[in-house]
Amino acid sequence: MGRMQDFKRFMSFVGKEFNHILRDTRALMVLIVMPVVMIVLFGFALSTEIKDVKVAVYDPSRDAATSRLISQIDASEYFTVTAFLDGEDGVLEAFRSNSADIALVFEDNFYHRAVHDSDGRLQVIVDGSNTNIGSMAVFYVSSIVSSFQKELAQEAALNQAAAGGSSSAEAVSPVQIRTSTRMMYNPQMKSAFNFVPGVMGMILMLVCAMMTSVSIVREKERGTMEVLLVSPVKPFSVILAKAIPYFVVSAFILLIVLCLSVFLIKVPISGSLMWVVLVSLLFILVSLSIGILISTLVAKQEVAILISGMVLMLPTMLLSGMLFPIESMPKVLQWISYCVPAKWYIDSIKVMMIQGLGIRYCLDAVLILCGFLTVITGLSVFKFKDRL
Repeated sequence: MGRMQDFKRFMSFVGKEFNHILRDTRALMVLIVMPVVMIVLFGFALSTEIKDVKVAVYDPSRDAATSRLISQIDASEYFTVTAFLDGEDGVLEAFRSNSADIALVFEDNFYHRAVHDSDGRLQVIVDGSNTNIGSMAVFYVSSIVSSFQKELAQEAALNQAAAGGSSSAEAVSPVQIRTSTRMMYNPQMKSAFNFVPGVMGMILMLVCAMMTSVSIVREKERGTMEVLLVSPVKPFSVILAKAIPYFVVSAFILLIVLCLSVFLIKVPISGSLMWVVLVSLLFILVSLSIGILISTLVAKQEVAILISGMVLMLPTMLLSGMLFPIESMPKVLQWISYCVPAKWYIDSIKVMMIQGLGIRYCLDAVLILCGFLTVITGLSVFKFKDRL
């Protein structure tokens, strides 16, 4: 009899916990949706392949051979020819305007040199600020060029046979295409040049969002937030007062991250330090506003940590271009990546810090971050007033 009562008492505790879990619908949804999101993101985004790499071409020869090779590269699933340049000087501008990831520079009289002189030259210039795309793009281009060289060799042999053959002294030279590679911005192909901007974005996003969301939710749990019900202070002023201390702490964290990147990891700030800092501070404001928005939606620290940690970390890691090229992902995930603030911050930092370009080359990304800040802050104030 006593064992039956103990069992009933135990089951009542189990039922109580189930009711507690089922009542907290937000936490339950996170727990259920999170595995689905993780398997989808890791399944589609975790890929080392490249697709739709933007190619700029400078072709002074404009002969049948170069046209065929360019067509074969464009027909590949890995490349898309986006621009034909009027001179080698246009290569740098193509990289600056983000209209090309790699550039193909043919020498003059390419076909004659390749077939008759065994010395056709093709230079592949790569934007080395993204080492993942750069190294794979060079490999794929080399494979296509190698196949094309075999085609030219077979055609040259057939033409020789159709002409009735020739003596060994008059035999045509073997077809040879020499491919050289030049890495812009990162000649040594250091992976840190690619990962440091991404790590900066992830650190600032997680730390800032987690700090603000947990601190405000903690006040809700303690009941101190109710003091604001009788306060004459406007909701925006309350949110601003909450954010300022964490903004100062985040700025100090930014200083530490930049110092470690430059002096320890040896990633130089090639562009303007002032703009790198200002854009980083803007991204900190965006991250803080996300944390405040999370705090207005949840009532428990555990849920705030789960959302600000896991829900923000996965998109930042997988959909921002930090680890894997966005171009290789399905179109749906590429569209979703546009809603990830870290993507625009990482793009901006790569342009200014690695490529050494000015703010005008990433102005669109900066304006999008300003849009994120405006919308998220507005939602936070609205939800805060609604709760009050």
